[in-house]
Formats: sequence, C-alpha cells, structure tokens
Amino acid sequence: MLIAFLSLIAGFLSVLAPCVLPLLPIIIGGSFTGVESKKRPYIIVGSLVFSLILFTLLLKVSTALIGIDPRVWSYISGGIVILLGLTLLFPRLWDEIIGRLGLQAKSQQMLGNAGKTKNGTLSAVLTGLALGPVFSSCSPLYAWVIATVLPENTTKGLLYLGMYSIGLSIALLGIALLGRKMIDKIKWASNPHGLFQRIIAILFILVGFAVASGYDKKVQTFLVDKDIFSLKDIEAKLVPEDDTPKQQKKEVKTMQNTQVSPYFNIEPYAAPELTGLQEWINSKPTSLAELRGKVVLIDFWTYSCINCVRTLPYVQGWYEAYADDGFVVLGLHAPEFAFEKVPENVADAVSMRGLTYPVALDNNFSTWRAYNNRFWPAHYLIDKNGQVRREHFGEGEYDETESAIRELLAENSTKIQDPMTTSNAIVPPIADNQTPETYIGAERAERNMNESFPLGESKFVHPTTELEQHQWSLSGDWRVENERSVCVSDCKLDIRYTAKNVYAVFSGDGDVSVDGKTMRISNDDIQTLISHDSQQTATTEITLTPGLAIYAFTFGS
Repeated sequence: MLIAFLSLIAGFLSVLAPCVLPLLPIIIGGSFTGVESKKRPYIIVGSLVFSLILFTLLLKVSTALIGIDPRVWSYISGGIVILLGLTLLFPRLWDEIIGRLGLQAKSQQMLGNAGKTKNGTLSAVLTGLALGPVFSSCSPLYAWVIATVLPENTTKGLLYLGMYSIGLSIALLGIALLGRKMIDKIKWASNPHGLFQRIIAILFILVGFAVASGYDKKVQTFLVDKDIFSLKDIEAKLVPEDDTPKQQKKEVKTMQNTQVSPYFNIEPYAAPELTGLQEWINSKPTSLAELRGKVVLIDFWTYSCINCVRTLPYVQGWYEAYADDGFVVLGLHAPEFAFEKVPENVADAVSMRGLTYPVALDNNFSTWRAYNNRFWPAHYLIDKNGQVRREHFGEGEYDETESAIRELLAENSTKIQDPMTTSNAIVPPIADNQTPETYIGAERAERNMNESFPLGESKFVHPTTELEQHQWSLSGDWRVENERSVCVSDCKLDIRYTAKNVYAVFSGDGDVSVDGKTMRISNDDIQTLISHDSQQTATTEITLTPGLAIYAFTFGS
C-alpha cells in the first residue's frame, strides 16, 4: 500500500515534470475554447489518462505495436494538436471536418444547440487522446513501474499505474479548473470568437509543431539543465531502491561457509532462477536448478559495450581453465540498443570474440530484473548450493573474482593446483575527469551543443563558441533517430574528450576518418578511434560517409 500511495504522489508531482510543463497551457486553453460546456476539463483529463494507460499497455508492456517507429506517435500527437488549433482558428473548418466524418447529422439530433456541445466534446476527447503518449515516461516512479513491476506482477503493476494516473488526473483537473475560473472572470477572454480564442488556437498549433518535430525535447532538456520547476530528485526518492530481490535477500537464511573469505563481498542470498530468456548460443536452454552442485558465474553483458568487451577475455579464460572442474559461465546478453536484440547479430559477436560458453538473449530484461541488476558488465558468482556469494560490477577485480571461483570449487572438494589465469597487476581505475559514455541519438543527447537537435532530417551548424570538455556537435546533413544519428551527406562530428582511448559504436557500411586516418566500418561494430600513450584532453573531428550511423562513444584510460 505504501508504494501505491507513493505512485499517487508521483502522479500528482508529474505536472511539474519537464516533459509536462510545456503542455500545461494546452490543458488550460483546451478547457476553455468558447464552447459552453463545464465538462470539458473532465473530458480532456479523462481522455488523456485513458490514452496514457492504453499507450503504456500497448507499447511499453506488450509487443503489439513494437514494429512501429516511435516517431510515428509524435507525428500523430502533434498532428492532432495542430488540427485542433486550426479548427479553433477557423471554426468553419471544424464544421467541415465533422460533416465529412458524418458526425454533423448525429449532433443535430441533440436538443436545441446541443450539437455545438457535442462537437466540443469530440474536440476535448481528441485533445486528451493526443496528449497521452506525450505524457508517458514523465516520472521516475512511472518508469520503474513499467520496467520492473508490471512484467513481474501484472496486478500490482496495474494498481500502481492506476494510482499514478489518479494522482496525475487530480493535479491536471485542479490546474484546468483553476485556469478556467480565472479566465471566466476576464470578460474579453470569455468571448468565444475574440482575440483570446485565437491566441489559444495559435498556441495549439505551435505546441503541435513542437511535439511533431521533437523540439519539445529541447525545451525539456533546457528545463532540466536549468532545474526550472523540476522535481526529478524528489520523484526519484519515491522509487524503491530494491523490490523483490531485496526482500528475498533479507528473508532467505543462507548456508554460509564458516570460513571467512575476503573474496565473498556480500551476504549470501538465493540466486533468482533464469527467466524470460529467448535464444541460446553454444548450448541448449538450461536453468540454475539443473546446474545445482556446480559453481556458476552469471555475466550480464551487451556486445556494443566496450567495458563488457574488455572483460570477455577474462571470462572466457576462466571458463577454459575451470570448466572441467565443475565451473559454468552463463553469458546473459541484455541489449542496450535495438540492433542488439537480433539473434544473428549476437551470434556473430559471440563468434568474433571467441566465446565458447553458453550465451542467452535476455531481450526483455526478465532475468536482469530478477537480479535487480543495473550495470553492464555485471558478474554474479553462485556456489554449489545456489547461493550468490560474490557480486562485481564494471571492469577490474579479475584476480579477486578468479580467487573466489577457485575457493568455491574447493568447497566442492575440487583440488586446483594450476596457477591463476589472470595476472596480479592492478587494473588502472577510470580517471576522475574522464569523459563519460556519450550517446548520439535524440533520447540521450547530453552535452550536445547544436542549436537544434530534432528527430528527422535536418541541417546542423557548429555552435559559435568552442567546445568545452565532454561536449560535442554535428555538422552537415544528418537524420537523427532516437538511438542514433545517420549520416546523409557531408557529415562531421566534433567532440572534446578527456581519455586515453576513444571507442565508438557504429552500424552500416562506410568509412570513418579521424585525424587523417580512415577506417572501414562493416555492419554493427565497436571501433577503436583514438589511442594515446596517456590520458589527454583534446578536440577531434570525425567524418562519416553517407549511410553510416553512430550510436555512442565510450572512453578508456
């Protein structure tokens, strides 16, 4: 019940989220557009909440419409808002539309002038329906419910989603009714054919174009960067840090080894079973129950993650050294980008990296969520009794992990006399000021310095000022998508970084030139772009041939 109440509060707070704030004028203006109906605010908010829930269930929970480009929903939402703005600006246009749709005759059957009210009801419904997809994912708690709770417990997830929607509708209704009450007191604003009506109409059109073009995302980014009316930190605190797995860790009484080892860095807990895995590579499907009695290392990875790639030789080395002693590696591939969901692409990556242990595709993050995992790469070491005895996230600590493997095998009465496969060298840590992972798609375009960064084809120019540390910009003709940017012609990318090594994730076939050096890209690949003898801060220009797409940069020291 506590989380249900927190969901209600999160929905109420979402009206001040950066993705909602720019749309509040539409809620207020749509509630008063010269149509004599006190029901409009309720109809708009009700339709919006219905649309939000339907959109969530169809696109974010099920796979019913997974093949549709996400931009389509922005086009539809923006198009409806533009159309409503035009009908407010030109009332006869609205009469023409409903006439062609056959709604005019039905509305005229109503008493008196109720036809206008009926038509107003239809426009209110369309306003709410159009805004539903735009309002989705505006709250950290909402995102947590969709990604974590719903796939595991449909009833509980729907309850939380319903409470979130109730909180959102209460807040929106309050704003709409207050705005309408204030407007009613202004005589000139109450004229259904006056200047105020036209201002609202123009506002609808402008917001519709912003939604359709993706420019509303720029407004959201500005509000986040300036921390204007943003309650993100407060909302984030409403999200439980750990759900089912944490309860499981607390409640399960484990069979701990009486010998204390520095390599077992957690309180042991029962390993969650594998679930929701799709394709298996190098093995037939298996389960932890079938592997009971063996020492198992679960490795969550994805093949475009350079940090994952650098750990793979160690994982493969452990598998080759200890497989005959009862050691099993399960590589669970959880994709960061859409192209990593394709089984053939994963199989090619497994072959290219020389991995011979079992690999399974966790495309829906089912097992990932069961372990409450949040990182690539992530290692969970499980003993013969099915207890997780060690966790490690990221690179490094290879000696410690291998020592833990050897100790768990020793608990199985397996005598290992061979030397360890890893060296005793200390893995250098990531430098404090190293440039973080940088994404080149519209969804996560942090530190981009272009004046505009909308979805679709657009011309870009360099910013007037020089790039500062960790910033980047595009120039030329690019097609910007959610996860990547695709070169159309004359494409350049400038980035100022601090790192020893620079890597990038590409897709397609073409050439990339960096500092006068040209390299060939084929299919989906991670490419080492720059290597220095030591960490440096520098600005580099990267050129791409048409058709080549870039997803992200990663950096190493």
